[in-house]
Amino acid sequence: MEVEAEQKRPDALAENILRAAGLSVDDLKSLEAVFRDLAGSFGSRVAAQTDVAIGAEFIRIESLEKDAIGENLLKASLVGLVPVAKWGSRLMLAADRNFIDCGVEALFGSGASHDTGAAARPLTSVDLGIAARIFGDVTASLDHIFSAGGEALFQIGDLVEAAHLAPATVTETRMICCTIALKASGRSGQILILLPRSSFKPMQEAIARLLRQPAHHSDPAWAKKLRLEVSRARIDVEAYLQQGSMTLEQIALLRPGQVLHLPKDAIDQVRLRSGKQALYKCRLGKAGSAFTVRITDSVNEEEDLLDELAAD
Repeated sequence: MEVEAEQKRPDALAENILRAAGLSVDDLKSLEAVFRDLAGSFGSRVAAQTDVAIGAEFIRIESLEKDAIGENLLKASLVGLVPVAKWGSRLMLAADRNFIDCGVEALFGSGASHDTGAAARPLTSVDLGIAARIFGDVTASLDHIFSAGGEALFQIGDLVEAAHLAPATVTETRMICCTIALKASGRSGQILILLPRSSFKPMQEAIARLLRQPAHHSDPAWAKKLRLEVSRARIDVEAYLQQGSMTLEQIALLRPGQVLHLPKDAIDQVRLRSGKQALYKCRLGKAGSAFTVRITDSVNEEEDLLDELAAD
């Protein structure tokens, strides 16, 4: 029992600290699901821009005190400042060097060096340009989660190398920190999304709106990728005559070599279909020695049904 009581004490302390910040452990757990979706959205956005195998994974979400915030920023390679005017707030994105190299590998195809000396190489203009693009994908994913398809909330601002970050840049005493990993070509890097306390209430409101309207929420990058892949799918199509009928007796008497007379307007009664789905109305034609069909109109099944009823 004493051991169990000792294990509960840190949890109770953490709960009290979070409540003092306007949060609770349950709040962080609910945000965990949201940021898992954000990681998925971010990964699909990067993957849509490259043929390199890419993965993005949610690692954790936690509350950080000021000292811990400073320590994490010192470990980072590049920090992005993200003002959010409608929230009256500002987010920070802090990426380590491996995260930037993963982005370069994915988008630039540079074969980013895997040796231990690579981290000592100064960031080039190419590195910074690609980092800005990847950071932009993170803010676009934040918009995907929190703007509910409306006006963009998050705009990536200045990118600053962590070594050159002014001490007065961080004024918050406590922040929510979400860690997301980006994986490419056998290596992995991390980016921290640091959110001040002032952003928590509007985040909760945005999440509530999202949960009320789940059916209208889609990821544009994933939708574009899905449309592209579907459009590349190969299917079998066949041309067939729409009109013409026979009795069962006539069918039973059919013999090899027998000539069947087509309807007079058969040339205009050809349809194109895939499986059982009629697609287009066609007209018989010829190009050289080959028979062809020319598409004249799309099939309107409701109109065809009315025509059949009228004919009966």
